Amino acid sequence: AQLDAGAYRSNPEEINFTDLVSACVNEFKNRFPQRVINESIREGVYVLGEYLLLQMLVNNLIENALKYSPKDAAIKVLVTESDNKVRLLVSDPGMGIPDSEKKKVFEKFYRTGDETTRRTKGTGLGLYLCKKIAETHKANISVTDNLPTGTSFAVIFG
Repeated sequence: AQLDAGAYRSNPEEINFTDLVSACVNEFKNRFPQRVINESIREGVYVLGEYLLLQMLVNNLIENALKYSPKDAAIKVLVTESDNKVRLLVSDPGMGIPDSEKKKVFEKFYRTGDETTRRTKGTGLGLYLCKKIAETHKANISVTDNLPTGTSFAVIFG
């Protein structure tokens, strides 16, 4: 609610983004040992921000990737850095998001797809919060197709 109203008081600090994303991935691997998460996380990547908000952002993206992809399929989590930009990419081989819905997924309470996907547990707030957190960190979040199937969410800081 505070993020939504613009009333959140930010106290940014230098965060070891490598460690934060690695910890999130390891937590999901421990909670869901039957799922495959392939990660490529560059060492020594730092961003200016708030640890708990960034953790929420990363966890939401990983949770969605796991939720909307087949149980036997691997998801990917990448962290790269180049040209003073830090990039987080979370990709899944799931059913994907139609082009007509790609902008809408960041709206409050929006749930994509048909009744089958809407039966999947969720409130429609996760990606909305991701967008708000990205904006708070002067980052850009976007969604693209993960070819041949699925979805990729990219968050670019810097």
